[in-house]
Amino acid sequence: MLKVLYSGSVTYLDEKNNVFVAPSSSCTYIETSENKIIVDTSSKDKKKIIISNLNKLDVKLKEIDYIISSHNHNNHNGNNGLFRNAKIVKYSDGSINDFKDPEVEIIWTPGHTFDSISVIHEDYVVAPAAVHLKKIFYKIMIFLLQ
Repeated sequence: MLKVLYSGSVTYLDEKNNVFVAPSSSCTYIETSENKIIVDTSSKDKKKIIISNLNKLDVKLKEIDYIISSHNHNNHNGNNGLFRNAKIVKYSDGSINDFKDPEVEIIWTPGHTFDSISVIHEDYVVAPAAVHLKKIFYKIMIFLLQ
């Protein structure tokens, strides 16, 4: 099962020039036969929405086994502290190598940041950092091709 708990948002100061404040990532719940997983916990101001939507699924905070962090920005991991029993999985510290679930695949998807990852489950790809600025994408591609 995969459910989007919060779809993410961006508040623009100047949309024409792509100047924004207060971006909040999506927060996605995945339940497999072995684990209960959150992909990104969004920003702190989305705490009540996330808790409410987990309650609707009858899922307790303490039941979450893993938090998969798409990358290390606060608007993607602001509510990690809610899930005290969960192991945090991220690219930057190598913990993706310790993650084991036959129903979930984690792939490295650099672009927004060098350490961005995405998650594949069933027919879905959860890619919270998939919108890349062209200049960042090219910098990473040049680095990888060296």
